[in-house]
Amino acid sequence: MAQRRIATKAKKEIIDRVVHALVFEDIAKKVMDVNFPEYGVKFRAHMKKECPQYYRLLDELQKAMPRVHKQMSEQIDKEGWESVTPKDLI
Repeated sequence: MAQRRIATKAKKEIIDRVVHALVFEDIAKKVMDVNFPEYGVKFRAHMKKECPQYYRLLDELQKAMPRVHKQMSEQIDKEGWESVTPKDLI
């Protein structure tokens, strides 16, 4: 019988924070930068000031991306694509 995967309260809170930050960035990119380019930077700065709990996690994720990308690239070079591909896709 399959087990359900239930996110803990802490995991749900983290997901909520990341989603909020991504939505703010999406609004800044698709609305502010397109229609009001002079306000896009100000909007981001304002949201970071007003909602730091959302952006803190997003900033950490963005900083981690190059490091993880480099690690995965090195692993692929050494061991091939099979080392990073889920077994059910091979």
